[in-house]
Amino acid sequence: MSQNLYAQFSGTPMSREDIERLLKNQGYGIVSLCDDDTPYSVPLSFGYDGEAVYLPFLSESRHSRKAELVSEGTIVRLLVTDINGRFDWQSVSVTGPVRSVDPDDEEWAQFIAALDDNAWFISGFERADSLESIQGWRLDPEEIRGLERTEQPVAE
Repeated sequence: MSQNLYAQFSGTPMSREDIERLLKNQGYGIVSLCDDDTPYSVPLSFGYDGEAVYLPFLSESRHSRKAELVSEGTIVRLLVTDINGRFDWQSVSVTGPVRSVDPDDEEWAQFIAALDDNAWFISGFERADSLESIQGWRLDPEEIRGLERTEQPVAE
């Protein structure tokens, strides 16, 4: 009889409600882009309105690494985690295409509202000078997956 030696570390699928809760409450994660075959990942704050994920790319110039790797329709993955311990964690990945949110468009207000609701670093966006350095992107989820581990291992 084979036994999964790693069963105590593996997670179970999260409910849709728990996924929504994590995305609305966490406000920061790791976004992954691709440069040909080389992955590029960076931590960032994000907003979530229950439908889309809003990604603010803050930079001193339009020639940041993130800006170089993203364009309309680029597929990105956002990984959001809440890790309280070895056997107490949640992890959600959101994958899909992004599209630019123009500051002159009506959606910009929705972008800022989503960031204001749950983004972790919102104080950086409140400065007038920093608003000019934000590139807004909307991630439309095509796949959302969540795993969690909330039980302590059984002592033998």
